[in-house]
Amino acid sequence: MENLSSGTLELNERPQFLKVLCILSFIMCGIMILFALMGLKNLFLSADDIMASNPYLQTLQDNNPIAYQAILDSMQYKNLSAILSLITPVISLIGVIYMWKLKKMGFLIYIFGELLPYITTLLTGGMSVMYASASAFGENGQMAINVFVGLVVIFDVLFIVLYAVNLKHLK
Repeated sequence: MENLSSGTLELNERPQFLKVLCILSFIMCGIMILFALMGLKNLFLSADDIMASNPYLQTLQDNNPIAYQAILDSMQYKNLSAILSLITPVISLIGVIYMWKLKKMGFLIYIFGELLPYITTLLTGGMSVMYASASAFGENGQMAINVFVGLVVIFDVLFIVLYAVNLKHLK
């Protein structure tokens, strides 16, 4: 197909802004999948083995028994968390692939993949574990968790909004 004028897009041509968003999402999903694959090694370890092999947790047990117990309690969800940490970026990646192909359904899949970790974190008590482990570092640790969670939320919402702006280009 040829351009109607030099300033218009060809039919079915991907806008530059959507390309950039998709490429950034491809990179981030790839990184998250790699981290999740590394975390799958915990599927084959018992909670006691994991707790015993980490020197930080040994120190935490001595210095902050409440935080240590919160982490120990969260071990009942270790397999679910490991599997979901692999599944959720794959879902987001599938959504991005659909949006790369200019399919509107990809936007809904992407939103689901981005929101699922928040739901599972709430259901498995993940936030309490993060705060418990950060409490070993005092207020600085809790502030670091707040900043990290805040940035994750901001970027997730930002990308959802930026993809929503591009919905007019998707079919």
